[in-house]
Amino acid sequence: MNKLLKVCLITFPLLLAQGCNDDDDDNTPVKVEPESSSTIVDVARDAGNFTTLVAALEATGLDDTLADTSQEFTVFAPTDDAFALLGEDTINGLLADTDTLSSILTYHVVSGSVNAEAAIGLAGTTVDTVNGGKVALSLNGDSLLINTSTVTMTDIATDNGIIHVIDAVLMPIATAEAAPTTNIVETAQQAGGFTTLLAALDAAGLTAALSDESAQFTVFAPTDAAFEAVGSKMINTLLANPDVLGDILKQHVLTGAVDSVTAMSLNGQSAETLLGNSLPITINAETDMLMFGGANIVVKDIATTNGVIHVIDSVIVADVTLPESFGTIADVASDNGNFTTLIAALGATGLDTLITDPTNTFTVFAPTDDAFAALGQDTIDALLADTDTLRDILLYQVVADVSVLSDAAVTIANSENNKVEMANGDMAALSYVDSVLFINDSAVTAANVTADNGVIHVLNNVIMPPAEVGTPTKTIATVATETDALSTLVTALQAADLVDTFNDTTKSFTVFAPTNAAFNKIPTDTLNALLADTDALTGVLTQHVLGAQVGSTDAFATNGKMVTTLAENMISVNIVDFTSTTNATTDSVAYDANNARLVTGMADSTAGKTLYVFDNDLGESMSACEDTCATTWPPVLGTADSIENIPGLSLIARADSTMQVAYLGRPLYTYSGDTALGDENGQGVGNVWWQVSLPATSLQVAGSNVTTTDIYTSNGVVHLIDTVITTAQ
Repeated sequence: MNKLLKVCLITFPLLLAQGCNDDDDDNTPVKVEPESSSTIVDVARDAGNFTTLVAALEATGLDDTLADTSQEFTVFAPTDDAFALLGEDTINGLLADTDTLSSILTYHVVSGSVNAEAAIGLAGTTVDTVNGGKVALSLNGDSLLINTSTVTMTDIATDNGIIHVIDAVLMPIATAEAAPTTNIVETAQQAGGFTTLLAALDAAGLTAALSDESAQFTVFAPTDAAFEAVGSKMINTLLANPDVLGDILKQHVLTGAVDSVTAMSLNGQSAETLLGNSLPITINAETDMLMFGGANIVVKDIATTNGVIHVIDSVIVADVTLPESFGTIADVASDNGNFTTLIAALGATGLDTLITDPTNTFTVFAPTDDAFAALGQDTIDALLADTDTLRDILLYQVVADVSVLSDAAVTIANSENNKVEMANGDMAALSYVDSVLFINDSAVTAANVTADNGVIHVLNNVIMPPAEVGTPTKTIATVATETDALSTLVTALQAADLVDTFNDTTKSFTVFAPTNAAFNKIPTDTLNALLADTDALTGVLTQHVLGAQVGSTDAFATNGKMVTTLAENMISVNIVDFTSTTNATTDSVAYDANNARLVTGMADSTAGKTLYVFDNDLGESMSACEDTCATTWPPVLGTADSIENIPGLSLIARADSTMQVAYLGRPLYTYSGDTALGDENGQGVGNVWWQVSLPATSLQVAGSNVTTTDIYTSNGVVHLIDTVITTAQ
């Protein structure tokens, strides 16, 4: 986020006339001497980066109001990029619903002129808006926040008021058509998704208290998914310990009804809970999320007859001491039965003595036997023979001297500095997306397996220490030239005249480099046309590049977010957990976690058959396997509804107009020679047929799998990807 009063939007044409105010400047609005009228609407229209705002004002007739020089207004103006975050469908819906749109727009307007100095003086309070609602003003370091939106430019003076630029659209609290008729407990019961919370309230004896309509409460309500992230074992332990459970639940309750805008105004402060302790209320300026006790508030302001509910995405343990489990980490892992490889590796390196010592405290991110098996037996045998390397890997699964429970890990994951130091001295990234906790590119499949000397979080993938940066001497361009698998990329760089750019050691880049196999997925005619179109080729290549060095750990830390490329567009960074994908009766394709590959889904007459891709399809726009070939290698057919379960699936038309399922552009087939489930007899046939192997989790950039990370160069880092990024997101 841009710092208030420190950075100006360089696209704003008034910049040279009025500059940026900083903490040491006079905050008196700078008047621009207009040639004619310079009302709020005139200035916004002339700026060029408020086209959506102006269109919305015109659609509602509010442009006339904000052009009235007999009145003065303060407008918190979202840029086009801020509106774009809503999505095109939402914007179009609002333009068609002018009553709702008018309410939203007037929520951005305050009567009178409020300059930056006055706004900063109001931090920690709410102010009335023209639509009858309130907005919260608070500070995040040097930045002024309006609700959760950051002010990126201040004191743009006009003939009838002041504009302050913000980076997100403000949404007023939704007003129900009728007063609520159900209390907090009844509302949660009717909503669904709070079964664990309701059971916990019953077990702790708090249901009656939160049903009392003579009192008012604010409840920060964890969803069922949030409780699942805590782990079923710990939930059951808490249900058997109602006093402890009650203390945890009381930390989710405030006395009195506190709406979200009031909470936003308390950014950086603490609120006293029903337990009597104080928990922080914060706004994460990176995600624009309101947080309580380290948890994201994902749904706000559900009104009830005795207060308000805000939905949160994690359970807050905070100051409550959880009940002890039994045995050391080694005992718990051994009793579990799914960590035999981990225990053997610990024994081979002598690290087993550390985790059996009850005076030591550790947090262990423990890969299962299946996670180790995915490395391959040859790799496991080599590591057992190379105990120094193995020890480094094992210590990278451990945080020393502290027991980090899942709620604390989620708090770190939701923070702006979401990395932890592991026991080998390297950093690992925590992220929390869709109620799943990740460490680097591995998903936590079971959390808070508590031991006497720490806690275990179960992983579905072995996390590997990041590569040492060292002192590389070769540039990105040189490394690409010397890498056989990147010869097509080199040809493309030469065609786009970008070789010198990536030889420039005065700059630093991150390149997500498509391999030759990735380029081969593009139909030959399309690829040749792209290579011949310098402008289009430059656009495609530069959207594979970031303007700074981003190693794998930093990339993992960006899970669930968007990053800006050298082409000045945004691409997504996600960690896909294939083990959590579904296999419903309508799914054409599924993920076989035991064998780490794609198989036919339950929609197929024989679910679970190994899937293959055909090298002869490379460079083609559709399947090259027809007639007799298709009898031996039947295509996997599907519909749009049958491919929603796994990211990367798509449909490609066959010659007979049927729709064949593809993964990242490659058509999928079964093999008639696989007569039993689990067979992989088609692997390597003719040296052109290959099963579709995928790790349990995968770092993806714009939907492309990152297959190799951290190739460091003298001017940045290269990560290899398996699919060309041809469209901006």
